[in-house]
Amino acid sequence: MCCSVACEPSTAHAAWTDERQADGLACHADFRLDNFEGLLGEISRLHREIRNTLALPAPRLPVHIFLFKDEAAYRAYMKRWFPSLPHRRAMFIKHDGPGMVFAYRSRHLVTDLRHETTHALLHSCLPAVPLWLDEGLAEYFELPPDQRAGGNPYLNGITWNARFGAVPSLQKLEQLNDIRQMGQRQYRDAWAWVHFLLHASPEGRAELVSYVAAIAGRSAPGKLSDRLNRRFDRPAKHFAAHFRSWKR
Repeated sequence: MCCSVACEPSTAHAAWTDERQADGLACHADFRLDNFEGLLGEISRLHREIRNTLALPAPRLPVHIFLFKDEAAYRAYMKRWFPSLPHRRAMFIKHDGPGMVFAYRSRHLVTDLRHETTHALLHSCLPAVPLWLDEGLAEYFELPPDQRAGGNPYLNGITWNARFGAVPSLQKLEQLNDIRQMGQRQYRDAWAWVHFLLHASPEGRAELVSYVAAIAGRSAPGKLSDRLNRRFDRPAKHFAAHFRSWKR
């Protein structure tokens, strides 16, 4: 989940037992991180991969990750600093300073960090990110590399719908501007359009990269759906064909 808020906690919080730096990441934890250096290295590699995939500019600020020993410690901290936000298992928060990711040790921690730090990287490299694209990319990159293209649980439903010509509307996704408008269907559809753009054809990937470059350059990027309409004859037809023929 991605949120913008008006208050920011200090990274000098007395509870931080251990702190580590890893290529654009600053991790603060209320437990020892000796066994988590591999995870931080994985997140650093993920960020390099995302930057290469989207041709992103260099991040403007490091990403701060705040890790907690358990859910109780996490809830107490979030209640203190962000009492108005709903409870989520992990969260990315951005205001005027660096992006901050909050999570706690659980069986979902690796997935949560991939998802939330994808948000953090995008917002560190770009002045703005459309909500649907922000969430679609986070959903895509939250899985390990060997599962992203063919192992996402969304794939079966999208593939089944594509067989009957049912294509999610990119135009409707582009109208979303509040995270509260994002339900499971919207997350699925945003992931599906990202999958199409990255895997259907070199032309689709090039259009995505060009769109991101326009955002990075602070020029008016327009709507990606308009760009795809100019690039493809009936993008929805290409979307359906992509998923009908996709092999895991």
